[in-house]
Formats: sequence, C-alpha cells, structure tokens
Amino acid sequence: MRQMRTQNLFVKPSCRTVAFGRRRIRRLAPGRAAGGMIQSLNEMIMKRILYIWLVLLLTEGLVMASGFSLTESAVLEDPVKPASVERGEPHTRVFGWNLFQGNFKENEEPWYNPEYRIHIGDMINLRFWGALEYVQDIPVDSQGNIFIPKVGNVMVLGVKNSELVETVRRKIRTVYKEKVHVYANVANYQPITVFVTGNVNKPGLYQGMSSDSVLQFLDKARGINPEYGSFRDIEILRGDEVVGKVDLYSFLTRGALTPFQFKSGDVISVKTVMHRISVTGDVKKPYSFEFKKREVKLSEVLDHALLNPTATNVTVTRWERNNKKTLESFSLESTEGLMLHSGDTLDVYPDHVRTLNTITIAGEHDGRHTLLVKRDATLGDLVEGLKLTPRSEPSAIQLFRKSVAAAQKQILDAKLKKLEELILTTPSVTKEESLMRTQENKGILAFIDRARKIKPKGQIVINEKTDLHEIFLEDGDRVFIPTKSNLVLVQGEVAFPGAHTYVEDMTAKAYIDLAGDLTDRANPENILVLHQNGRVVKCDSEKMLKKMGVKRGDAVLVLPKMGGKNLLIAKDVTQILYQVAISAGVLVAL
Repeated sequence: MRQMRTQNLFVKPSCRTVAFGRRRIRRLAPGRAAGGMIQSLNEMIMKRILYIWLVLLLTEGLVMASGFSLTESAVLEDPVKPASVERGEPHTRVFGWNLFQGNFKENEEPWYNPEYRIHIGDMINLRFWGALEYVQDIPVDSQGNIFIPKVGNVMVLGVKNSELVETVRRKIRTVYKEKVHVYANVANYQPITVFVTGNVNKPGLYQGMSSDSVLQFLDKARGINPEYGSFRDIEILRGDEVVGKVDLYSFLTRGALTPFQFKSGDVISVKTVMHRISVTGDVKKPYSFEFKKREVKLSEVLDHALLNPTATNVTVTRWERNNKKTLESFSLESTEGLMLHSGDTLDVYPDHVRTLNTITIAGEHDGRHTLLVKRDATLGDLVEGLKLTPRSEPSAIQLFRKSVAAAQKQILDAKLKKLEELILTTPSVTKEESLMRTQENKGILAFIDRARKIKPKGQIVINEKTDLHEIFLEDGDRVFIPTKSNLVLVQGEVAFPGAHTYVEDMTAKAYIDLAGDLTDRANPENILVLHQNGRVVKCDSEKMLKKMGVKRGDAVLVLPKMGGKNLLIAKDVTQILYQVAISAGVLVAL
C-alpha cells in the first residue's frame, strides 16, 4: 500500500483512493469517516482540475505569443499559394499586373461587335415603322431563320452584325417597296462555354457569351499568373487550329482590342512568358516588360516605361553565362542603337550637371532673398552685389551650410549615444549608491532627450583676416547679414539672464555682474563669449573674464556645473553643453 500511495492519481486512482480512504478512516471517528472521505476527494479533484486548466492556459498563451495558433498550424502543414500572388500584387512589378481585378468578369452586358456572325439561339430585336408598324424580339430558329409576319422567313445564320439591318431590309422590300423603315440588332447572344488554360491562376471551363472579349474570360480565370504567364502570347484554339492570337500590350498601351467571336468549346491558352526586361528609377512605369525578341532596342523599352523629364542617364545590369554581373552606364544622348538582352535590368536616373547654386540671403539688406549664382561664385562676390542698409553690419556676416550642420549633428548624436551607454552600463557598489544614481541618471537621460532635438545651425566661422573671395559658395548656403546692435545678451547660470545695453570697454565680467553674478550652479571655468560673426572664446578663469572685451551684438553664456560622483559622466555632459552652445547658440537645461 505504501508503494501504491506514491503512484500518480491518473495511473491507479482506485489504489490511491482506497489507501487515502483508509488513512482518513483511521483518523476520523466511525460516524464521520464517510463524510470526511468524500470532502477530501472533492478537494483533491478540484485541485487536479485547476492544475490541468492552468497548464492548458499556459500552453495556449505560449502558442499565441509565438505568433501561431492551432488553425495556423494546419495551414502551415498544407500551404496554399497566397491570394496576392494569384491577383498579381504590385510587388511583382510586372507590367499589366493590375489588369485582372474582377472588373471585366462582372460585366455581362453584350457589347456591339460588327464582325459577330449570328447563329442559332440568338435573339434579334426588330423595329419597323412607316407603312408597317412592328416591334418584336425574335429568336433565330434551328434552321437559322427569323419569321416576320406578312413577310416570311429571313435567313440570318452566319450574317455579320454589321450587315443585319441591310439583310432584313432587302427581305422587307420584296413585300413593301417603300415607306418602311427598318432597325435590327442582336438583343441577346446564345450562351457558350470556353476553356481557359495555360498560365492562368485558375484554369477551367467558363460560361459566357460569344460576344464576350478575351479579357472577360481571362478575368473569370483570375487573370494571368504574373510570375511566368505571358501577356503577349495568348492563343485561341478551335479544335487543333489556332483561330486567334492576342497581345494584351496593345490594350495596355493603346487601348486597342480586336473583337473575336467565340464558340462553345473554344480554348484560350496563355503561353509562358517570353523575354522580360526590368526598368526601375526615374520613369513613369517602373515594371518588368515582356518582349517577343531576345534582344530589344533601348528606345523600345523606354517607349513602354515612359521617361520622366528629369531622366538623363541609364545603367544596364546584366548577368553573363559565367555567373558574372556586369554594369554599364550611359547617357541617354549616347544610347542610340543600344540593345538590351532578356533578363537585363535598366535603371534610369537623373544626373544633372549643376551650373547654378541657389543661395538664400536673410537679415538686414534691401536686395532679393533668393539668388542664383554661378558655381564658382564666392562669398565676396555675393557681398559686393548686396544692397546693404545703414543698419547692416557687414563685418559680422554669417554663413550657414547644410553639410556643416549635418556634420555637427552627427558628432553631437555620437556623443549623446556614448553618454547614454555610459549611464546605462555603469554599475553601483551599494544599494544607497544605486538609488542615488538612479535619480541622477533620470535627469541626465532627460537632458539627453532634449539635446537630441537640438538642430545645429551649421555656421562657418569667418575670421576677420579671411578674404571673402576665397570662400566658394555651395548650393543651399544661407547668408545672414546681422543688424547693428546696441545690446549684449547674458544667458545661462546668472541670477538675472537678459539683454543689456552695450557700453564701450565693458568686459564679460562686468556684464555678468550686471546680471546679478553667477549662481551656485554656474561653472566659473566654462563661460563662453559668442561674437556676432560666430567666433567663440572660452573664459576659464575670473582673471580672463576681467580682460575679455565684449562687442556690440555679442552674447555671454555661463554653462552649468555638472555634479555627481561619476567624473567621467560629468566631463561628457560638460563637453555636450559646450558643443550645443557653439553649434546651436543655445543652452540645454540639466
């Protein structure tokens, strides 16, 4: 019995129950033994059910978390071709992929085909007026006739749709010589069945009307397979004879589609794609195009792709038989007679030679704010042509460049990333240090987030001794002409940040005193003087502050002091503060 007690409940429940019951009987009084045993059994069963339920719930949760379900696993065992492939989604990049979307098969109305030949079962709509009044829809009987009262039988079997009116009119004139006007039209066509096979998404037998176009039957078969089906080699067979050929590129490019009269039992066979050349880049139709020949002129390919006005060059990518890939680039002007091979990829791109640069001018001047200058124009040439005002300050002219701003942003982001990694990877020795560092790091991470949003100005500092005629302008440069100012800005860690009037011979220290002196958070060894032309001077001592002269329009920035136990982090933050100040001219609060 001891061995039985250790076995699982699901293996030998009867032994476990008996042993459990006996154990309970020994402990309970005879009158309470049965009730205690039933209660214990109920508790044990409920625990087992709860355990099984939790296991199933956990298993289902893991399955859902892995991205699968029981129904999905069944699909994986029996994969089905995605519907997007059957429909030919844009990712196939095959010209004509969107032709068959169900719009043709939904149209079951007969359309006029002048070449259609009438046969048995068609419904003819007749209208006579004048000496004879008659309106009736008459079916073509089994002998190919329609019967007209007071006129007789009219043989219409095999008559073209375009000749039907004249055929009926000739018969009417045998009875009524004049004053009878005739209208005749095929009102309803006899239903037929056509086989659609080959490289279509759903081959089969489809019902339609003999006047239906090949597009309607192909649409009923869910269109041509875009991976290996041909849009240009489609045959219509009647028995063993090819009675029609269809090239859908005529319809795709020009809207031309030759009518064809189908008969029951006809077969539409879509052949395998012949030769394809892919076109990408600066074209209106970046697709893979199918051609009947292995070699095609570049001009023929571009007639299908339609160049954009900005296109100037092409690159041809070709795989050779030896598995080597070759690339050749040509100017569109030099591609006359260039032949492309099946499997080539043609990339069209603009490669314009810029002869003029666009320069933006802002600030204090009376001229135009956007100028087109020659590629070899210099800043000196530009300044000489500016219309300055009495308030302009040409000695402090500022030049901003996009490439410089991008480089400044890249350097700033690299330092911020390094600082972030240092914060997140620095360990703490004690619990108290960990709590203190956590609070400190929150503030630094917030500072990093604010600093990442800063956009450097990309200013090029122009030294006073630099010849402006040696500074060549680039496309997109922005020139700023400052206004003569009588103010000096004092910002950062001072008691009262603000603007002060300029006083000749006043030093940076004097302006800081006017702003209420440094705060407790100020770093006296990291005070910047930003001159109006972009030049930055760092003052790292009070002695230097007392000697540092300040000019009209300058700014004094007092950077904050970085506390904390981690000296390396404090150093990095200080460097970032300095870089933001000189690249963007602003201070980021800690």
